Amino acid sequence: MVYIEEFSIPSPQEEEQWLNYNYDAHCTRQYYPFQVFDSPMPRLKMGNITILYGGNGSGKTTLLNLMCEKLGLPRSTPYNRTPFFGDYVDLCRLRMAGEETGYPEKLPYESRFIGSDDVFEHILRLREQNDARNLAAERAAQRWGRENSQHMRLDSEKQGGYDAFLSHMKARRSTRTRFVREHTEAAEREHSNGESAFIYFTQAIAERGLYLLDEPENSLSPNLQLDLVDFLSSSAICGAQLIIATHSPLLLSIPGARIYDLDHRPISSRPWYELENVQLLFHFFNEHRRLFLNE
Repeated sequence: MVYIEEFSIPSPQEEEQWLNYNYDAHCTRQYYPFQVFDSPMPRLKMGNITILYGGNGSGKTTLLNLMCEKLGLPRSTPYNRTPFFGDYVDLCRLRMAGEETGYPEKLPYESRFIGSDDVFEHILRLREQNDARNLAAERAAQRWGRENSQHMRLDSEKQGGYDAFLSHMKARRSTRTRFVREHTEAAEREHSNGESAFIYFTQAIAERGLYLLDEPENSLSPNLQLDLVDFLSSSAICGAQLIIATHSPLLLSIPGARIYDLDHRPISSRPWYELENVQLLFHFFNEHRRLFLNE
């Protein structure tokens, strides 16, 4: 399913015209994202899976942030922006599917931006929750010990009355494990960062919706990256549209993905096996092929 068909940023001439007209912008050197892209960029035509490829500083994450802001998609973590970010977004253009017929496609509510910061925040939040649950379990175990170490009578007002007596009797009739389980929430199982990241993506991406993914390969082993490739391919078949910023050779190999090379001049769509990162690895392994082939 394709929800957004095309996205474009202002030309260098439009940027310069805006900066000249808004001369106050020159009072600061922080007018990001103006002048981030040093080369004219074509209109990005989107498919079911579109990949923005480029090295560090190429602008692929900036493009995702611009799309996210233009579309009003929800996101969990803050991102780099200046007071001029909204002005730049206003200069960007997008075309939704069905817009030419007067019936533009509406984004499903599941649509969202997912970045590596979201994953790390999720992992940290889970650890904090588990720390709190473990502390509660420890206190419940201590309470069970106290309840079992004392003797109470129902008519003893000094010992808290009926409610305290009832709590005392429940503790004495329970094992320590059962008492803790009944009075606390069990901690969630914790995984490695890579496993947690993979689980996060599989739970966050539904069978429909537009998803902007910023370097989802972070923390993932090669095996998990290949599992993510299979999952993203299946998600696109089921009705999700994916726009991914990555420089992972494994994610770049997603079948049928439309890839824009932000490092190439002019910026253009290119097959994955021609990209610099992929070629670099190809030559590296080819140089050491005898070690793999036992020649």
